Amino acid sequence: MPAPPLPPDVVGDIEAPRQILLPDLRRFRLADDVSYMWRHAPEDEAEGVYRLVVPEGFEHDFASIPRLLWSLIAPIDLGIASIFHDWLYTRAGRAETLRWTDAGWEAVPEVWTRRDADRLFARLMREQGVARWRRRAAFLAVRAVAGRFWDQPAHRNPPRAGGA
Repeated sequence: MPAPPLPPDVVGDIEAPRQILLPDLRRFRLADDVSYMWRHAPEDEAEGVYRLVVPEGFEHDFASIPRLLWSLIAPIDLGIASIFHDWLYTRAGRAETLRWTDAGWEAVPEVWTRRDADRLFARLMREQGVARWRRRAAFLAVRAVAGRFWDQPAHRNPPRAGGA
């Protein structure tokens, strides 16, 4: 039986992806896949190690924060959490999530809810060390106004064929 890819004392693991600034100077394209692995505690009914991958080629803006507020919270201030949040929103929660089993990684058939996507956003910000007041403001903002972007075809950004 292979060992889980996340040590027992680690709650979550993520690395900063390479990104390309797009010509509009507001959006970025992932130059590589970026993945996040996390552990659900034994008391959680979904106990185990999970993995979510955002594919190379995904375009994002870090966070859709009005420019007027950038002196308080700039889009980049929320870190990589915004990439995963945007991915889940543009896919309306239909993003492949993997769970570690004795046989290796297996797909989890459940679709993410908007609430779960927002909670992952908060968790990633916390793990990345985003200041508590920024995390709270960002979480409340997505809960209050981001719902209109959930499952909107105009905001879809499927991965490109060939990864570029």
